[in-house]
Order: sequence, then C-alpha cells, then structure tokens
Amino acid sequence: MNTNWIIFFAAFVLSLGLTPVFRKIALRSQFLDTPSGQLKKHTAPIPYLGGLAIYFSFFFIILGTLILTPPPDSGQVLALLVGGTVMVIMGLVDDLFSLTPAVKFLFEIIAAVLLIIFGVKLEFLPSHPILTYLLTVFWVLAVTNAVNIIDIMDGLSGGVAVVACLGFVFVPFLDAHSYVPLTAAVLGGSVLGFLPYNYQPARIYMGDSGALFLGFMLSAIAMGHGYTQNNIVGLIAPLFILGVPLYDTALVMMLRFIRKRSMFRGSNDHLALRLRKIGFTVKQTVHLLWFVSALLVLAAGFLVRLSEKRALVFIVLSSFAAMMVTLFVALIPMDEGTVKIKESPFQIFLKEPRGVPQKRRKK
Repeated sequence: MNTNWIIFFAAFVLSLGLTPVFRKIALRSQFLDTPSGQLKKHTAPIPYLGGLAIYFSFFFIILGTLILTPPPDSGQVLALLVGGTVMVIMGLVDDLFSLTPAVKFLFEIIAAVLLIIFGVKLEFLPSHPILTYLLTVFWVLAVTNAVNIIDIMDGLSGGVAVVACLGFVFVPFLDAHSYVPLTAAVLGGSVLGFLPYNYQPARIYMGDSGALFLGFMLSAIAMGHGYTQNNIVGLIAPLFILGVPLYDTALVMMLRFIRKRSMFRGSNDHLALRLRKIGFTVKQTVHLLWFVSALLVLAAGFLVRLSEKRALVFIVLSSFAAMMVTLFVALIPMDEGTVKIKESPFQIFLKEPRGVPQKRRKK
C-alpha cells in the first residue's frame, strides 16, 4: 500500500475521532456561532473548533512521520508546521475576539516569512530574490484569505481543500519536492475526517482557525511543485488548482471595487451565494463547486504537459470561459445585506471581547 494512502487514511481516522471531541468542548464552553442578521441564517447556534480537530490531526500524523520516516526536506515540513501553527493560533484569537484586518495580515506575513527562511518559496525568478520574496508573501496572503473567504457554506471550503490536496498528491505534477505529497496527503485526510460533521446540516464549523490554516497550507504546498518543464505557461497551473477560492475572491473584489463598496465588509456577493440565488440548493451548490475544483485540478495537470503553443491556446480558451461565467454570475441580482466593519482596517488592536463568539459566517 502506497505510503501516501497510509498517512491519508491515518489522518482521516484521527480527524474523524477528534472532531466530535472538539464539538463537545465547544458546546460546553459556549464557543458558538449564533445566527443573527441577514448574513448568519443558520437556524441554531453551531459550535466552532472544527479547525482544531483538523490541525491536531495534521500535527500528530506529521510529527509521527517525521519521527519514524523523516523525508529529505524535513526542514520545509517543519516550516509548514510552524507557520500553520501561527495561523491556527491567530485564527482562534480572531474567532474569540475578532482581530482587525491589519493584525491578521501581519501574522500572515510572519508565517510567509517563516516559509521563505526554510526555502519554501516561488522559484521561477531565481535571479531576482527580492521580487521572489515579495511575490511569495503576496501568494501566501492571497491563497490564505481566499480559502477563508469561501468558508460561507456547509462543506464548501473543506471539500475544495480536499480536492486540491488529492490533486497535489495523485496528479503527477513534475519535479515536486518531497514535502508536497506528504503534507498534502495528511492535510487532505485531516479535512476529510472533519467533512462529515461539517456537511449540511453542519454540526460544527472550522472557524477562522481552520480556514486560515487550510489556506496557508495549500499556498505552501502549491509552491513545492515544478510546473514549467514543458512550457513556461505552466506557471499559472496553481491558479487552476486553487481556482474556486481564487476566482471567488477576485470576483468579489472586482464587484465591490466597481460598486465602490468596502473590501472589508461581509456581503452577499459570493459565487456560491449567487448560485443559491438562481435556485441551487446548498448541497447542489457545494457539489457543483467540488466538481469544478476537480476539473480545474485535472486541467492543471493537463496544462503542464502541453507544448508552449498548445498551452497558450488552452489558456486563451480557459480565460474566455472564465469571462463568460463572470458576465453571467455578475448579472445575478443580489440583496445588499452587509456586515459593516466600523474600525479602520489599519487599526492594530483587538476589538472588545464578545463573550460568546458570534462571528460572521459570510465573509
């Protein structure tokens, strides 16, 4: 049996057992997401801490693997583990107290710098190290927050993450670092064990501690593959692999910019909510976006194996398809319900503690 399958299954089993434990802890401590307003429409309080079940499943399986059969690039695995721990702690504090965007960006930058120190970075500009570092930090911030942003529907963010992880493990991308299949397999299994409890109707949410951890890990894993051995266009393969969260973030940012609305407000303008508006159920929406994620992972594997000219044609056709989808979903009329952030996004202090956490489910 392939080692990747073994650790994937081990992480799945551990997460499947840990998730109800953390659910009970959340219920006893009243760590709940309470419905309120237009953007929190679940019918009853839902416990958080699912992110901790994912994290500890990942942590213990990775730690055991490093002890029993350490990979050649153990330092990079540790960098992912340390950076992921920073994300979990910061996300948990955000779930409790609601951090300002500036504070979250600061800790995300710190975690990205940790990756760079241990050699986990974008590698297509070796002669321009400063630009490489800046692009690496930007990539980590973009993916981390994109995965967090799509955590607006039961099972959506977790399912998309599992698909991406399976792609990183089993789609034969070229010249991958050894830490990639290891961390992707463990992460995928950890999230898959959480999904039965998060699938509609959700019995637990992952919270920012889970969503930010997933986004950070996926951003780091994506940088561990080689995509350009056959064509330079393969550089954008990670944009396909993580296409659903990145597209949703780009769509939301574009529409808010056009409508002169704040980038720091939660609102009803996400892709998943637009699909709900035209008649899809929650399960149909989630299944559709899981399927689209799987297609995009396969497209990425196809792209990196094409010749230069065929890859360019493939990108042109894909871009045209994305434009058509954007024109369609942008015309779907949506309610204007928002959650306003009163503090300046550059304020670097905690908001007042809220007692029982009441986070915005719509990012």
